[in-house]
Amino acid sequence: MNLIKLLGWLGTGLLMATYMLNVFGVVNANSLYYLIPNLLAGILLGIRVYADKNYSNVFLEIFWITVTLIAIIRYFI
Repeated sequence: MNLIKLLGWLGTGLLMATYMLNVFGVVNANSLYYLIPNLLAGILLGIRVYADKNYSNVFLEIFWITVTLIAIIRYFI
């Protein structure tokens, strides 16, 4: 497995784990424990889909990262 594929799998696992922890009430969607892993997952998945030239999903990851960054900024304001 090459590094790009590994990054994609790490992003997928991180996204799924974070979502599961939120759904089961372990972490709050407005906490940094939810937002930071979501940001990292978006970046990792963005790298993977960009490498695959899957540009529709690149757009999705840019959206995901942007929304998460806005939420992080709002957390500190």
